[in-house]
Amino acid sequence: MEETVNESLLAGAESDSLEGIEAALAAGADIDFNQLENWSPGEDASLTPCTPLYVACLRGNVDVVKLLLRKGASVGKRALGASVPLHAAASNGHTEIVELLVHHGATVDIQDPFKNTPLMVACYRNHVDTVRRLIEFGARPDLTQKLGIEDENRDFAEESVKLVREARNSKLLRCCNPKCGKPGYRKTLKRCSQCKLTRYCSRDCQIQHWSVGHKKCCGQDKYIDEEPHPMEKAERIEGCLFMSTT
Repeated sequence: MEETVNESLLAGAESDSLEGIEAALAAGADIDFNQLENWSPGEDASLTPCTPLYVACLRGNVDVVKLLLRKGASVGKRALGASVPLHAAASNGHTEIVELLVHHGATVDIQDPFKNTPLMVACYRNHVDTVRRLIEFGARPDLTQKLGIEDENRDFAEESVKLVREARNSKLLRCCNPKCGKPGYRKTLKRCSQCKLTRYCSRDCQIQHWSVGHKKCCGQDKYIDEEPHPMEKAERIEGCLFMSTT
């Protein structure tokens, strides 16, 4: 029964059905269900290997995302390929959903196993508004240069690359508390002592960001190279759907 309601929850997210999602949750579905976590050879591999929130962020349905977040969905739960909902929203240029995720504590500089951040993904696909908003939320513009994203996409993503370069040349980063966003030099901003990925201009901003959601995803933010690469498991899942952000 539990497996059935979990499948119904994923189906509801995939079909943008608020009623289906509500019904599945009322029946006891796991809001962060991901078949990849407990999958073993011989089991059904037809379900999308990511959480309902990840699916909704890919699809861009704001109402479904709001519902799942309101019900407590994790913004840090990784999908196949080890990307997170913020990667999914950024990859498809869903700026409003990016804003929702960040306001619920998502880490703007979270990385997948290939060290892609949401800003890199948005820049690579030339989602200009999303690139601009992520920079406003404190995403580090210097990380794109390290992987050559700008050189690869200089012609296709000219406007996005320009925004990233302007942000980097200013030598300023922003407070990662979305209700603040105050610009400051790196040496004046304080990093979260646990994940070391978020930066704050004051203790008050850190406390506020912690309370709205960073507490839930801090510690899940950094992909650990020593962990088994999710693709190793995915290769054994016949017919599974790989949702790449690269």
